Amino acid sequence: MSANKISARRLTATALMVGAAGALGLGAASSAGAAAAPAKVTVKVAQKGNYTATVCVGDILEARCTEGIRKGQTKTFTVAPPKGSAVSVRVVVDGGGSAEKSVVSNKTQLKFETAGSKAKPSVKQA
Repeated sequence: MSANKISARRLTATALMVGAAGALGLGAASSAGAAAAPAKVTVKVAQKGNYTATVCVGDILEARCTEGIRKGQTKTFTVAPPKGSAVSVRVVVDGGGSAEKSVVSNKTQLKFETAGSKAKPSVKQA
């Protein structure tokens, strides 16, 4: 896959994830008081699917992606979602499908696992 296709796919994945997370958390974020400072959340994603993928983790403001994650690897991300808003994890398989999971939680650490097939990946909270 060319570098341009990978970059375009990464941008698309990030835009989709931030949009979905924003749609889920928009009402909560707008009703939250200005005094509610975002708490940092450590998100660990274990890649258990038999494929190579890009994993993105984000909140309603931003997302970070890491590409080239192979089976057996675990990546750690830090996000700062406003209270009551979602943390989203998205997996985009190289040459395959994608999946996403969003969770609203007051925890400071979250764990997720990717699995499934190249054509039909999955993301679940561990």
